Amino acid sequence: MSRPTQNDPIIQAFQATSRAAMITDSQGRIVAVNEAFTGLTDWSAAEAIGQSPNILSSGRQDAGFYESMWAALQGEGHWQGELWNRRKGGEVYPEHLTIDAIPGGDGKTTHYVAVFSNIEDQKRRETHLTRLSLRDVVTGLPSRALCEDRLERSISLARRRAGHMAVHIIDLDGFKAINDSFGHECGDLILKTTSERLRACLRESDTLARWGGDEFMVVQPSVDGANGVREVGLRLLAALRRTFVIAGDEISLRGSIGAAIYPGDGDTLEEIVSCVDRALQSVKQGGKGGFALHGDGESHSPARRRAV
Repeated sequence: MSRPTQNDPIIQAFQATSRAAMITDSQGRIVAVNEAFTGLTDWSAAEAIGQSPNILSSGRQDAGFYESMWAALQGEGHWQGELWNRRKGGEVYPEHLTIDAIPGGDGKTTHYVAVFSNIEDQKRRETHLTRLSLRDVVTGLPSRALCEDRLERSISLARRRAGHMAVHIIDLDGFKAINDSFGHECGDLILKTTSERLRACLRESDTLARWGGDEFMVVQPSVDGANGVREVGLRLLAALRRTFVIAGDEISLRGSIGAAIYPGDGDTLEEIVSCVDRALQSVKQGGKGGFALHGDGESHSPARRRAV
């Protein structure tokens, strides 16, 4: 089968594009590449022509990926998608690839035209945006969206194991007034310091997340019982009562905490969070600065706990 020449309309068309392009014959041998191909892959035309496109393979796609690609080309004459390829020097990069089958006069495929582009910058932006959506910018903690995902997973795990898990919501009492009086920069420092203090009270397996403006959530994927949940709640309260020193100013802050346990307080994320909210509201209605486990009927402050 003859190779297209530089006067061939197909060659002229893909040489004019700024995207990397190559043409293969029906057997998959490269018969032409454009300058953008060389710029992206580092393979010159002389080196690439006569080779298989496998010279670009990164090894990250399995055989099933390529089987699906070729099935689409044979059945529909077209395929497009994302994959990882490798430059001549071995560097792996993500690309968007479009392949079209070119039929001859008898309808049988004579060539394939592949056009592709480097999407490293796009992937980098997507990763950055994903991190922003899953991590709180101020504290670096998991965001509400990520916390909900972990809460769902913890409930599912506890259900499979016929075990228990617990959820706490911590509300910083008076944070808005402090934020208004000392400024948002001071408020951010308090949120960051608070997250560090709360994290120190928890196990590595527990999730601490920024649930809202001045609210944090703790997800304990496994707990032994109500007493253990209460002990954690009181430790969190004690951590909040320590004075903050910001730019030489001493700032006191309290917190109110509500908690609930799966499965006794609910079987779904919505039911558990609703019970935690009710427990938290009971603390606030009782004067704030305490802890309540849903179903206990009363809140517990560190002082009251020591008196028990």
